[in-house]
Amino acid sequence: MRCVNLCSLLCLLACINPAVAAVPLAHGAVDLQLRWHHQFQFAGYYAAVEKGYYREEGLEVRLHAGDPEHQPVQEVLSGRAQYAEGNSEVLYQRLQGKPLVALAAIFQHSPSVLLVRKDTGITTAQDLIGKKVMLMNGANDADFMTMLQNEGIALAQVNILPSSYNFEDLISGKVDAFNSYLTNEPYFLQQRNIPYHIIDPSNYLVDFYSDILFTSEAELNNHPRRVEAMRRATLKGWRYAMDHPGEIINLLLNKYRVEKTRQHLEFEAAAMRNLIFPDLIEIGHMNPARWQHMADTFVKAGLVKSGYSLDGFIYDASPRHLPQWVAPFIISALMVIVLISMVTYFLLRVNRRLAIAESRLRSANEDLSSRLAEIGELNQRIHEQAIRDPLTGLYNRRYLDEMLEREISRAKRDGYRISLAMIDLDHFKNVNDTYGHQVGDLVLQTLGKLLLQHAREGDIACRYGGEEFVLVLPRLPVEHAFHRAEEWRQAFAGESTHHGELEIVCTMSVGLAAYPDHAASASVLIRMADEALYRAKTAGRNRTEIAEQGE
Repeated sequence: MRCVNLCSLLCLLACINPAVAAVPLAHGAVDLQLRWHHQFQFAGYYAAVEKGYYREEGLEVRLHAGDPEHQPVQEVLSGRAQYAEGNSEVLYQRLQGKPLVALAAIFQHSPSVLLVRKDTGITTAQDLIGKKVMLMNGANDADFMTMLQNEGIALAQVNILPSSYNFEDLISGKVDAFNSYLTNEPYFLQQRNIPYHIIDPSNYLVDFYSDILFTSEAELNNHPRRVEAMRRATLKGWRYAMDHPGEIINLLLNKYRVEKTRQHLEFEAAAMRNLIFPDLIEIGHMNPARWQHMADTFVKAGLVKSGYSLDGFIYDASPRHLPQWVAPFIISALMVIVLISMVTYFLLRVNRRLAIAESRLRSANEDLSSRLAEIGELNQRIHEQAIRDPLTGLYNRRYLDEMLEREISRAKRDGYRISLAMIDLDHFKNVNDTYGHQVGDLVLQTLGKLLLQHAREGDIACRYGGEEFVLVLPRLPVEHAFHRAEEWRQAFAGESTHHGELEIVCTMSVGLAAYPDHAASASVLIRMADEALYRAKTAGRNRTEIAEQGE
């Protein structure tokens, strides 16, 4: 019996990778909290464990599956886990003052979407008003909350329910929309042949990083080399997982005993490649400007206050460690500097003339730099004046012509709609003839300010000429553009323009057309909107008309 046990032990030892077994655990054991149950979504961490990448870095990493009671941010802040993978809530909580540090963004685009059954008729974010929408909570679903705010939808207008984590609530019709992952829940609907529609925040100018490896400031300050080793081994694991998805799927089925089928895991793996872009972008890449944009989006949506700072949030992936030879070199260099200083003292009179000449040259260079900076500011102002209307501050017709062609090209490529609103002031000639052009200019400025106040991020407001204005509304179906145009029209009709004791009230007419509903080119789109505007004015003015189909 003892002989058998000894033989078994020897066989086991022979199977162990000698290189991995020989590496001491210099950094010890750490805990990594996953967002949810074991699935392909966390493939890189399984690969780093199974291929020995963590061991090679002197780490023993314990992976913990997530559930409603164990969420990433809370586990790290409580100290129960040193590392975790989180969503946009990592940045949201940092902006709330939580000491979190982003180490790597695994998903370059967020998989978080809202799924709706097609038979509900819901196709856009605006359609969610008055509907039952199941979300996790405000912090964990910051991208959805931002999408609603960007669309001008108050949270009170949507019946938001805490997530039950039970997808059957959507299938049975208990809720109208369910927070989901593009890599997971659509598979269930496809398997049941249930038609569905996706409401993706990225189509509403909310494009966030996702599945972010993060840690705490305390971990980074106390164990900087461990953080560096953890990040390096994790990204190596993700590279392996993306190159060997079949091997990771076998691992999930055989070792982790996941409940998903092989077909479901293959669906998940394929969907993830479109979010990670492993063949185009270095896995884990983080752009500080992208983080800045995400934070600014939170501010514009009213979720966080302005004046925030991202200092210390984005991990420096290339820390510089001084080699051992640097310290002796610095000491020797200091001794040489002291010797040179002593010689310099005796050559001071000679060097004084050189210093005076150098000072004059530096002053000349500074003057030249200042003049170049002034020229650069002047060029910027000239460019801005070339595309802006000087009276209202809106973009001018020249900029509209350039921009609209580009916007339609992007819409053709990405498959979204564009609405265009053409606005004309009613009886504006009477205002100029009665009160003078100075008062007429004030009325035009009043309308310009109103349009800017009601514009979404991404909308483009232009003065088309005279009393005509044009608004380009990307990613907005014409039926929703109609409701917005009516809000502008009613708001303008109720707003007065004051000039001394004069109080002038004007109205406006609006014509709407949409790409690709009414036109496939910029020139035709403008013409269709202009014809709709003409119908609005002939029908009595102070109204909104939509271009007719088939014109």
